[in-house]
Amino acid sequence: MAALENWTKWQEEIRAIGVTNPLTNFEANSFGQIDLERSHPGGFSQLVTGRQTLLSNLVRDPLAFSRALSAARRIKTKSDRISSNFGIETIYLVGGLANFEADGFDLNIPILLWPVSLIRKADDYELAIDGEPRVNPALVEALDSCYGIKLNQADLLARQNESSDLIPVTVLNYLANLAGNTANLDLKRILVISNFTTIVSELLADFDKRSTPLIDALTGEPNQGLADIDVPELNLVVDADATQMRIVSRALAGQSFAVETLPGCGYTQTVVNVIAGLVHDGKRVLVVAPRRQTLNEIADRFSAIGLGGLAVRADSTWVDVVAGISRNEKAQPDNVAAIRSERIASENEIDKYFDALNSTDAELGVSISRVLRELSTLSALARPALTSARIPRDKLLAHVDRSNALELLNEAYELGEFKYGPQDTAWHQAVFESPAQVEQVLAIAKNLDEDLFPKLSSQLNEFTQKVNFKSAVTVDDWGTYLRLFVGIRDTLDRFVADVFDRPLNELIAATAPRKGAERNQMSGGNRRRLKKLAKEYLRPGMHVADMHAALKDIQQQREMWQLYCTIPSAPQVPSGINDALVAYQAFVEDLERIQQHLDPESEEPALIKLSIIELKLKLRSLATDTDALANLGDRALVMARLRDAGLGALARDLAKLHTAKEHLALELDQAWWQSALESVVSRDGSVLGYTAHQIAANELRFRAAYEAQIAVGAKTVAHELSMRWKAGLASASAEASALKELLRTRTASVAAVTAAAPALTAATLPAVLVSQFSIPAELPAAAAFDTVLILDAAGTTIAENLPALKRANQVVVFGDDAIAAPTGFEIENRPTPIGREIEVESIFNHVRRVFGAEVLRKSYRTTSQALGDLINREFYQNRIQFVPSAAEYQGERSFVLDLVLEDNRAKTTIEGATESLDAELGRTIELIFNHALWHPQQSLLVASASKVHADRIRAAVVQGLQTRSSLAEFFDSHGREKFEVTPIAELTHRIADRVIFSLGFGRTSHGAVLSNFGQLSEPDGRRYLANLLVSARDQITVVSCFGAEDVPVDRLSGGATILKDLLAATQAQHEPIQQVIDPMLSDLSLRLKKLGARVDDGFSRDLPLIASYAKTSAVIEPDWSIPGQSRTEKFRIRPGLLTSMGWKYVRVYSFELFSDPEAVAIRIAEQLGLQVTKRPLPLFDANDQAFEDTDVAWGDRGDSNDSRLRQDKPPHWG
Repeated sequence: MAALENWTKWQEEIRAIGVTNPLTNFEANSFGQIDLERSHPGGFSQLVTGRQTLLSNLVRDPLAFSRALSAARRIKTKSDRISSNFGIETIYLVGGLANFEADGFDLNIPILLWPVSLIRKADDYELAIDGEPRVNPALVEALDSCYGIKLNQADLLARQNESSDLIPVTVLNYLANLAGNTANLDLKRILVISNFTTIVSELLADFDKRSTPLIDALTGEPNQGLADIDVPELNLVVDADATQMRIVSRALAGQSFAVETLPGCGYTQTVVNVIAGLVHDGKRVLVVAPRRQTLNEIADRFSAIGLGGLAVRADSTWVDVVAGISRNEKAQPDNVAAIRSERIASENEIDKYFDALNSTDAELGVSISRVLRELSTLSALARPALTSARIPRDKLLAHVDRSNALELLNEAYELGEFKYGPQDTAWHQAVFESPAQVEQVLAIAKNLDEDLFPKLSSQLNEFTQKVNFKSAVTVDDWGTYLRLFVGIRDTLDRFVADVFDRPLNELIAATAPRKGAERNQMSGGNRRRLKKLAKEYLRPGMHVADMHAALKDIQQQREMWQLYCTIPSAPQVPSGINDALVAYQAFVEDLERIQQHLDPESEEPALIKLSIIELKLKLRSLATDTDALANLGDRALVMARLRDAGLGALARDLAKLHTAKEHLALELDQAWWQSALESVVSRDGSVLGYTAHQIAANELRFRAAYEAQIAVGAKTVAHELSMRWKAGLASASAEASALKELLRTRTASVAAVTAAAPALTAATLPAVLVSQFSIPAELPAAAAFDTVLILDAAGTTIAENLPALKRANQVVVFGDDAIAAPTGFEIENRPTPIGREIEVESIFNHVRRVFGAEVLRKSYRTTSQALGDLINREFYQNRIQFVPSAAEYQGERSFVLDLVLEDNRAKTTIEGATESLDAELGRTIELIFNHALWHPQQSLLVASASKVHADRIRAAVVQGLQTRSSLAEFFDSHGREKFEVTPIAELTHRIADRVIFSLGFGRTSHGAVLSNFGQLSEPDGRRYLANLLVSARDQITVVSCFGAEDVPVDRLSGGATILKDLLAATQAQHEPIQQVIDPMLSDLSLRLKKLGARVDDGFSRDLPLIASYAKTSAVIEPDWSIPGQSRTEKFRIRPGLLTSMGWKYVRVYSFELFSDPEAVAIRIAEQLGLQVTKRPLPLFDANDQAFEDTDVAWGDRGDSNDSRLRQDKPPHWG
């Protein structure tokens, strides 16, 4: 149960609404009242009969009219502010006065009230009584509580209606007779127009100390904050990010909580989704907000998405109910399942790619995305990794922790293993079993190099020259030549030399075996003749066992001779061929013996396969480059361990690269990550099946499917309400008829609609929008709702919201305590406002403390936020997540300081002389009319820290319009963002395209700047300034008589402490942000720069890489780091937001960027407008001219005209 002290406190807070109450304690006040008691009869008769009349017709004395006009201006200004900010109409004509003071009661109560309309007409006001009279509820309560007298209001109003006079004597007599001897009332006649409100009496009448579960929870012990919640499948009607979806989920789950609505962070769309979700679930929602604009924005947003009339405004009930019924009659079901299936399918396609990219490999514990980033990091270092070696897949897991491998490589380095590579010595990676074997093989190598090879080479060269053969290229060629020479020698020993000159084909066929194909094609006689002829080539006494084979050998020898001999000649045999052959065989044996000890894993050809030149060099290396054989045994043991660990290929590569010790870890990492990439892809290569075009198409498909589901979300809610409506019509036909009759009157209220058709309220009044101050008058006492949403809650109290709280079971409050506080309003106009005496906590802070809060932090203003850094730092602890616009990047300023440099000093030294200087006033008016002339499509708000200055600006605008009538249309346009001039203390929750802040204070006559800046220096000055700064959508212009350097640093208070920073904001330069850029993006940025684009990776932490050319700026985001907590944020909301902020949104994909960065760079450059493919440019010029080779380096001008002089030489010069 809520404690009794809470109820007492709340009751006192209600009584304090308006600070004072002129309906219970009326005091004559010409400053804020228009006294009609002595008004002119002609004008008064028009007013009494219900016609419009001008104030000048009522008050015709010039002096009295001047006072009345000033009062009317104040009354209208206060009425508009209270009406806009609290939903309360306050202009009334009160008549008659009952004074209770004779009986000791401090009460002076007006008797009757008439609502009055007050409309400005140039330098006058038009007045009209706008309704029937009503009895002051405070009078009814006072008579009952003070004297126990029950006032019959109908009787009193009947007495008033008997006469054409507004306060006939019969009214006073009726009250006197009613009081009789019980009360000593002092009754008198008055007629006064001023600001009055009956809400205090109405709230007190609605005040009920019976508690409810919600009020009990609200006054109970604070919770431990909000617990985590799973977000189910939601039926959203507008876009929502992850935080907004979580808020909707909490509301649907029945939780009570607060939502902190930081500026521009999707406040309205969140409320719309919450209301739609609750209504879709069959719950009735009460939405309360003090500001009419807030309620109208909610209603308009529902209308814009096809749900007009879902949220019924209490002050436009008939319009909204009719709109809702029309929608209910027309609503049709949509294929929600198919649309949702398409969205899920598109999500699955996106997830498949990103799962393949980001899923962790079960064996190695790394993802492809991480591998690519690691490899890019290694390649982007000042000294990048160079190895291309791989580690076997079966050894990769052992080296996830590479400390042991690195220790082994360091040991090999210390032994000199990487000092010599295969390019340095032929003994690289040589294999020996003992030192003796090393000595033995080394001796062979030296003998070959110093003796055998030179001799054999010389001898064979002599042979080839003698027979005119081509020079041998390899050792194999030597062997071929020697075998050919031996074969020819053997042939000439058995056959005559003429055998090489005769065709042998027929002889070979004739001597072929009996079953040979060649023999079968020849007749027997011819065969016998040819066989006889073949024997004639034999030398005398010679015999050949196989003539056919011998002839084929001769044919082959002749062909080889013709192939190798450079001139036509008969085959011959050089002398000394036997010795050469023996030497050659010994040479080959020695080569093969050495080959057995050379690197078995080398990819080089064997020694015998090398060219003669290469072999000579290799033998020289084998004979002389023997340092590599030092401590071979120790190195062999280490290499064996390296090979066992799978690092043999890496060790070979490190030796080839002569890797320094400090780079061993780098090269090891490179080898491991390269091997890991191949290993992971071999197990799951699905990511390789996605092209950049395919991934982009999947994202586009998801965006389209999501948009379709959002659109069908509103239709789903509409169809649900339609079904309820039609079911209600069938079950409550009598109520339907009663509702129909009510609506035919073209007037309706929430209470009347509820009374006429209570069974249909689920369809006609699913959500009600009303000011908390109007609930007692607008809603039945028995009205019950499932949920109450309190908007702009930082500016209202629990007491003010009790009528809403007691009618609901759940509360969700939305507010921002940086720009709003429950300061209430002051109903009476006074030269010096009294101000609220009771410090009260807002319901927003209370609910946040008791139930916990969500925070909307992501700004969705498409024009970014003027002075965003200052606002975020000073008022929101850098919690707002701003994304800068493309215009900001291009250097456009959203903040302008307009300094008044002339006549910026006060004329006198009296107090207040520095306030509202004429020069500042004139400059502000000039800016206002300049805006109306050149930017009429943009809304404008003008504010000042000086109320006097604001009043003077307002008056000067009115006067200026008399000579600029063509601009009058602007000052009545822009709807809820209509032009307004206001002191900053009276500014609440306003938004305008442009804001002019005219400070309103100048220099003293001596040029000094004082420390008092009016409302800016008040205790709430910081909140006033915050409210002003967040009001600007596009630009803020500050008009001031001094700059930041002139602001004193001491004796400042309130918002004035920020004034120096505010004025200095125009000179602030964007500071580059130091952040670690991804290596693949770093490489891409270098390529884009080479192509001619401007590239920036330090402009904003929210934008990883920016590329621009001319007026086109692009945000480049990699697919491995997309900001956002959900697919919707990543693939729809963020790209859409950046595009709407003027950016070209470019997504780059991991494998595409890793495998072909040049193609990606060219594609982006083309999108920026660079004609790269039409004007090919090498990305990296190899022949860039060094500076020392330029003309400038030699002292000549770079723009030499030598070429022109050569072209312009006279013709006779030749």
